[in-house]
Amino acid sequence: MEVYNDQVLCYKFSGNKKVFMYKPREALKTRTKFGPSRAHLQVRLGWFTDDKEILKLRDQYGTSVAHLQACEGWTTNDKEILKLRDQYGTSVAHLQACQGWTTNDKEILKLCDEYKISVAHEQAFRGWATEDPEILALASRSDFLVAKIQACYSGWILEGETRKKFVQELQKNFPEEKIREILHDIDGLAKEYFKKILLK
Repeated sequence: MEVYNDQVLCYKFSGNKKVFMYKPREALKTRTKFGPSRAHLQVRLGWFTDDKEILKLRDQYGTSVAHLQACEGWTTNDKEILKLRDQYGTSVAHLQACQGWTTNDKEILKLCDEYKISVAHEQAFRGWATEDPEILALASRSDFLVAKIQACYSGWILEGETRKKFVQELQKNFPEEKIREILHDIDGLAKEYFKKILLK
């Protein structure tokens, strides 16, 4: 690594190719002629920061530096950063969940994108499970519930007191016939999950 001045660091890559990395905040905030800040570009080269001011920088699509870092496996538990959303409503928490990060914070679990896919949905797709009836009843725009995902991806079985409270949550948004259908689907998905395991 060569230091060119107090603002620019130069990393040498293979051959004669050099990639410039900017260090001070003001340099990182500068937008390129293509729209994103220099910090956005640096993340694509493997650079990360925990500086909240830099993490909040957004490109023309609302994608923050924190969004890009989360796509590369970086995580944070800072609620303000987790709640940052791009133009499609995708939060940093959604992207972290896609990388295997989990939380039990209800406020974060309820964050939804434009299709009403919540952070809880993303976590459930990766085997995470909860017994919280309010979270289990979260539905995407196409009425795909967190409970269904849990049954499908972890074999979670809805029973006892949780089942009773879950039905009470469903009654707030669905008619009785739809509730019976949902419960039938959840039970069937859990059975299918275990069938697949036994056949392996």
